[in-house]
Amino acid sequence: MREVIGRRVAGVVLVAAALLATSACGGQLPAGADGDLTNQWPAMPAAQSWRPEEAKCDDGFRDVSYRSSYKPVECDQSHTYETVAVADFTGEAASRTTVPSEGSPDMRAAWADCDKRITDFLGGDWRSGALWFGVSVPSAAGWDGGARWYRCELTALDGQYGDPVARTASLKGEFTKASALKFGCYQYGTRLVSTACNKAHNAEFVGVWNAGGAAYSSLAGMKTRIAKECRTLVAKFVKVPNDSNISYRTGVVWNWPSKSDWEAGDHGVRCHLWLDKKKLTKSLRNGGTKVLPTN
Repeated sequence: MREVIGRRVAGVVLVAAALLATSACGGQLPAGADGDLTNQWPAMPAAQSWRPEEAKCDDGFRDVSYRSSYKPVECDQSHTYETVAVADFTGEAASRTTVPSEGSPDMRAAWADCDKRITDFLGGDWRSGALWFGVSVPSAAGWDGGARWYRCELTALDGQYGDPVARTASLKGEFTKASALKFGCYQYGTRLVSTACNKAHNAEFVGVWNAGGAAYSSLAGMKTRIAKECRTLVAKFVKVPNDSNISYRTGVVWNWPSKSDWEAGDHGVRCHLWLDKKKLTKSLRNGGTKVLPTN
């Protein structure tokens, strides 16, 4: 901006000087002058807004991205966040005069797009592992300058709904193979403590139930519904009948995202089978009624 303003000021001074010269000569132009006061100044280049890069990594997440704080690194260097995609607001969202606000329909649409892109990027549902993503948008000044992008930023966590952890590798294709980030077995007392499935445990992650349009405030009153949906996932995971006996086979434990993540678009309730005082030393996946009998 300083360069543009400087040229404009210089142009004004030159024009004023030329006017003084012509008035001093009784309105006659100097010899050789053609009267064009602008042909010595090339046209200014069109303003271009800054756009972050895909397939780059960073040390932190900011819901509003500023050019001054953008310091990407290659993903084989230490980082905590990875830019999975940079997409664009379109239609009415792109014609807005201000950046879409958190929780707005335009931001929820951007979140839903990132949800799909990140699942494709990983090769599986990110909700099935210790991962989180956020959507970052341009600053107000960037938006005024024409920026209409949003960034899908992914990070690995140190547990379910845990804190970001540093990595030195991309997460691309992470769920197409065995991964320590995938949820597995747990010992549950007052909280879920992750453990290897060949070690003593009494709970196991079985899947995610999407609560659809349910309001965050309604979750506490949905215990019966959530338990039923989680037992349906247990039946599918273990390969047992989803009938009236399922509640005699297993208990269930579940958790859900924070209010801010729920309102952003994550309506996934994570479900786990739970056998209370029993001790398991292997996964019950596809084990059938032999591993999960009625009690």
